[in-house]
Amino acid sequence: MPSVDKPARARHAGGVNKLNFGCGHRYAPGWVNIDFHSEHPEVLRVNLLRRLPFADNAFEVVYSSHVLEHFAPATAEGLLRECHRVLKPGGILRTVLPDLESACREYVRLLDEVQTSEAARRRYEWIILELLDQLTRTQPSGLIGAYREKLLAANDQEMIAYVQSRTDTIPWTSPAPATLANRVQSLTWNKLRTKLVYGYVGLVKRLLPPGLRATLMDDTRIGEKHKWMYDRHGLSGLLHRCGFDQIVFLSAAESQIPEFASDHLDTEADGRPYKPGSLFSEARKR
Repeated sequence: MPSVDKPARARHAGGVNKLNFGCGHRYAPGWVNIDFHSEHPEVLRVNLLRRLPFADNAFEVVYSSHVLEHFAPATAEGLLRECHRVLKPGGILRTVLPDLESACREYVRLLDEVQTSEAARRRYEWIILELLDQLTRTQPSGLIGAYREKLLAANDQEMIAYVQSRTDTIPWTSPAPATLANRVQSLTWNKLRTKLVYGYVGLVKRLLPPGLRATLMDDTRIGEKHKWMYDRHGLSGLLHRCGFDQIVFLSAAESQIPEFASDHLDTEADGRPYKPGSLFSEARKR
């Protein structure tokens, strides 16, 4: 069994050992769910930049969704080598990433049509943001946040539907503001620790001279920006270098992992992909 805390060991007794790293708020029972920060008992707080706190050959399955693109290529390769170490021989690595090929093909298609099609001109504005905004933004939500507000203000259902078909991760409704009593009631030690980390980072930023601050760091949230993008060829090469083979590319609903669909990590309850426009791959540890 994975060498981790006793509660996690108990959750996985008698079943397939499965690791979900960088899970954020998307996790499932029956998995060891880990991330830099944890606001839920099902999620273990683990520094993904260090050696993973699990024994060699501990898991049959390792999974991540929209995680590796937030690391520089060398860091992502180191993390995948750790995944290789903790997987059993023949174990499955499932990786979900934004699909650079899909975005580029849509960009070229729209570029070819912008002179003759009003729909293409409108969609071109989005595809540029999809390709570049998270690589270049300096403020939380970047230009995509302002674009979302523009579509909502205009009630532009046609473009909202198009953006949702490309990526369904933009919140189209704002949650009701929580009362002070609700915030206090939901506060946990893990949430408090996360808030303290973000507060510390914000303090360090404010202590820097304004000119130097703009040069050395921006105001995006931790883990918000993309550091790299992947397509089928680039991801295959990376997986091979890290000791994986039998690489296949699937849909959100397809998997070689037993009962994966029932966990609804890549699909919603109605079968829709959780993150359209993604590259879904599975590979085996050599």
